[in-house]
Amino acid sequence: MRINLGRCLAAFVAVIIFTFAFCSTPALGQDERGTDAPEKVLPLATNYVPMTTEDRWKDYVRQNFTQPGAFFQTFFTALGDQTGNVPSEWGKGLGAFPGRVGSEFARFTIGGTIKSAMAAGLHEDTRVYPCPCRGVWGRTVHAVSRTILTNDQNGKRTLDIAGLAGFYGGPMVMTSWYPRRYTPLGYGVRQGNLTVGITAGIYWIREFSPELKGLFRHKSR
Repeated sequence: MRINLGRCLAAFVAVIIFTFAFCSTPALGQDERGTDAPEKVLPLATNYVPMTTEDRWKDYVRQNFTQPGAFFQTFFTALGDQTGNVPSEWGKGLGAFPGRVGSEFARFTIGGTIKSAMAAGLHEDTRVYPCPCRGVWGRTVHAVSRTILTNDQNGKRTLDIAGLAGFYGGPMVMTSWYPRRYTPLGYGVRQGNLTVGITAGIYWIREFSPELKGLFRHKSR
């Protein structure tokens, strides 16, 4: 499988900027994990509150249209495409960049719409919570596994069918306006795999953002 290094580098830069400049995850201390308010930590099945229709709508709008991370993701992914000249038929000139930005925005919005619509029908949770556990390994497993697992309406962990459908469905639909050599199965699966990996990195950095921010502040002093 051929990997676009320009896209990977751009996505990594987007993750760092998004996390440290705009990340809205609460900065919980080690002693607060597992004891804070239910909406700030991963809720247990005994006190889990399922998403309402209003919650789902607000989360859909926030993830796709209002949070800065959505636009950073679009911009830097398009920048990676521009650097790697993907697709080459669109050219390398600056005039092609707006088209790539619009294409990536449509891709991520379509993927987010697929995710939210399916999650509502399957009663899956689209929210992301910090781990109530302690320890690097447990928190790492929690963050990375969120790319494939979520909560059902009873608060139990389940396969995130809607989220995975969004990861792969967005780039598959994207091939409808790409050159014909890009196929839904080939390009869609390849880009979906890349998105899953990048998202796992985002979740990991968000999980450890309090410690990472403290480390960077300590070094700056």
